[in-house]
Amino acid sequence: MEDHIILSERLEEQLKAVEWAKAEQKRLLREKGDRLSKELMEKMTPFILKQQKG
Repeated sequence: MEDHIILSERLEEQLKAVEWAKAEQKRLLREKGDRLSKELMEKMTPFILKQQKG
């Protein structure tokens, strides 16, 4: 079951809140993806370099 909170009685303001939440979700997912990619590169780069030398 999902909880719904009405921030305003005005539909216009509710729509703005929904758009903000969608944009914020995209931003957070992008940041998480960037962080995971960076961590993966930090862990894999030494391994890859080692494989190229050997």
